[in-house]
Amino acid sequence: MTAAKTILAMVSNLMYSVKIREAASKLGATAAFVESSEELANKIREIRPSLVIFELSSLQPGWQEAVQAAKSAGLPMIAYGPHVDVKAREEALQAGIDEVYANSKFNLELSRLLEDALSQA
Repeated sequence: MTAAKTILAMVSNLMYSVKIREAASKLGATAAFVESSEELANKIREIRPSLVIFELSSLQPGWQEAVQAAKSAGLPMIAYGPHVDVKAREEALQAGIDEVYANSKFNLELSRLLEDALSQA
């Protein structure tokens, strides 16, 4: 099953969930949210989303395996988190996430980021 216009996200902050869902909807896409690394890995295989988004503060054990599943499938991945959490940023990049944004930049560029990912899907 392919969902060419689906954004898959592991996000625990309701504010960001709403923003992602609204931005995706404006672009004619849907947003699906997961609560665990296992569910994320399963959904990556099941729906082949156009983009995978990680909220660094919601990462759980096993998230690196989910990143590898997305990377193996050739899916673009972005993450966001507090700009002061340099360690989490470095871990995300080392795990294979393509880009990591500070919360403020993610908020400002969310529509463009989603539009870019969907146009390449």
